[in-house]
Amino acid sequence: MTENNESIPAMRDLASDAHQPYKQAVEEAEFGVPIPIVENLYLVRVPLPHNPLKALNSYVITAEDKTTIVDVGFNHPACEQALDDALRALGRSWDSVEIVLTHSHPDHTGNLDRIYRDGMSVYANLHSFQEVENFLDLEAHVYGPLLVQAATPKQSGGLSFERGYAQPHVSAELLPLQYQPAVTYLHEGDVYRAGGFAFEIIETPGHDQWHICLYDRAHKLMIIGDHVLERISPSISSWISVHNALEEFLGSLGKIHSYDVDLVLPAHGVPFSDLRGRVMELIAHHEARLDEIYELVAEGHRDVVSISSHASWKYPNWHEWPLDQKFFSMGETLAHLIYLVNEGKVKQTLCGDDYRYELP
Repeated sequence: MTENNESIPAMRDLASDAHQPYKQAVEEAEFGVPIPIVENLYLVRVPLPHNPLKALNSYVITAEDKTTIVDVGFNHPACEQALDDALRALGRSWDSVEIVLTHSHPDHTGNLDRIYRDGMSVYANLHSFQEVENFLDLEAHVYGPLLVQAATPKQSGGLSFERGYAQPHVSAELLPLQYQPAVTYLHEGDVYRAGGFAFEIIETPGHDQWHICLYDRAHKLMIIGDHVLERISPSISSWISVHNALEEFLGSLGKIHSYDVDLVLPAHGVPFSDLRGRVMELIAHHEARLDEIYELVAEGHRDVVSISSHASWKYPNWHEWPLDQKFFSMGETLAHLIYLVNEGKVKQTLCGDDYRYELP
């Protein structure tokens, strides 16, 4: 199938543009309009309605025999429409489309419930989407009681107990996939080929334990998912003490620091170039947060709610936050506590459903 570029911006190799006008090109683009990055590779902004991130960057790779879409958005009609519009602008259809997922989160996977066709190939660092649901069930045993503790009387009315433990109310697009298509497993060292690219698969757990990045050595570019974003610090959460997500994340940052990358293609925000500099900023951010969490435990804060509510965040008045934001903050706090426990700097005990922390 031939490409029709009449309805997309004039072709420009952004990776070689001396002024690198990524911010303007991406932020001014309408949803569903393909933005050329290099030949056969396009960025498509997909809306994330009612979400502070506002948009997902999907990446469309065109080849003679197939079209590849990396990450697909929420289970929401606006996300489906954006990808429909992008394919139409490129002179493509849903025939011969393959999907590659950088990780399991619903803003990257949920749209599969809408766009999946029989026989469509889906690639991810998953053997099955059931893995994700099973892990969420395990996590609910920990975060359920914490949500009850953190909720104000008014917020308590918004909790559900569908899995036997308290759950924050979430909209339909944030729910796990209703339909679970078969997945082709991608792991470290695999190569995914499309449109003249040979993407090396790099396992980068941390933000999500099934996270991968795609690196094309010839073009020195990396589709990086949520692992490293230009301005946002990716959420690193743990709810189970045996899952040291922060250790995984820091290890994954160290891994990609060694790659020769000229262009970073993130799932949110704008493409950027200084991967190594941004990696060092993120490491410094988490080192500072570890110091802060340690000091809060030393001051006598013993439980996750108390530590989270006294930690420094972008916005004040933690107790008045929406419950979903308390949920994310407690997950991040617990990730840092688990890291400190594994380092031997903090001691963890369990009292009923309540994890308690103190210095050794």
